[in-house]
Amino acid sequence: MSKAAPRVLLTGATGFVGSHLFSALEREGFEVVGGTRDPERARTSAPGRTFRHVDLDDPKSLEAALSEVDRAVYLVHSMGGGRRYAEAEQKNAQAFRAAAERCGLERIVYLGGMRPNGAISRHLKSRLATGVTLRSGSVPTVELQATMVVGGGSESFRIVRDLAARLPLMLLPRWLESRSQPVAIADVVAAIVHALTMPLEGSTVLAVPGPESLSGRDMILRTARTLSHEPKVLGVPLVTPRLSSYWIRWVTRANPQVATELVEGLRSNIVADGPEIWDSMPDYPRTPFDDAVAVALREEARELPMRSRVLERLLNVFSRHPSAHPS
Repeated sequence: MSKAAPRVLLTGATGFVGSHLFSALEREGFEVVGGTRDPERARTSAPGRTFRHVDLDDPKSLEAALSEVDRAVYLVHSMGGGRRYAEAEQKNAQAFRAAAERCGLERIVYLGGMRPNGAISRHLKSRLATGVTLRSGSVPTVELQATMVVGGGSESFRIVRDLAARLPLMLLPRWLESRSQPVAIADVVAAIVHALTMPLEGSTVLAVPGPESLSGRDMILRTARTLSHEPKVLGVPLVTPRLSSYWIRWVTRANPQVATELVEGLRSNIVADGPEIWDSMPDYPRTPFDDAVAVALREEARELPMRSRVLERLLNVFSRHPSAHPS
């Protein structure tokens, strides 16, 4: 460490992971500078925190923010920004790497996606390419790779939550048997904090898996049970992820483009098969999936519109009491 209280630039500070991470970094004694395109709005929401204007299309804003810190957390993605988002993500990563080198940054921690054990979606290919770009520079970079992050505000968990809450009858296609290792947001935050301070020689890639290997079917049905919902299930082997994305857009609150990209990533198993961050955190107790879901559901409930709550309650009544259905 270059200082007793290391300073960290947290990009994406107002997003899902960033908003959880900001508090954790402050508790651990870091001085945190939140990077955002709209610092005035961020200061209004969190007046006691420091925010700087960071625009990856503006090298001057990047250098101004990075010159004030020792280390940085990179939480930038452009998946919801149009069909050419992969090009934008590469351009952003290159700009950040170059600015970090010019400012003599000590370390970058990047949260990306885990490599599938089979076919790879465009979304995951772009996330992995971002990691390669950041690690190819002279600034030591820890690339943390995760699958679905379970927490209130997670776009991927929101899809699971809404399907579990809103469908009295679930058509579960065969691709939902693909397995992954969903991880609680609290565990992701702990991993990033550790990655900022762990001994490091050069750049590295570490998986951040949750404690259980689950299929998409498992995740939906276990989330439904946590909601006290028991949907009827019917297997449908011929429905592709691309076709499924259309009804997912209709049933859930997810951003349509993001939903399509995320579902395409479920064609293959995504299970860690290399070094993990937990290898250097042997005493850290990872959060069981059901516990992570319970916390996430409480967080999601605070943001759910009243009309959606009423609709979901009615759907649950009809699914539990078939006689209540109109004849």
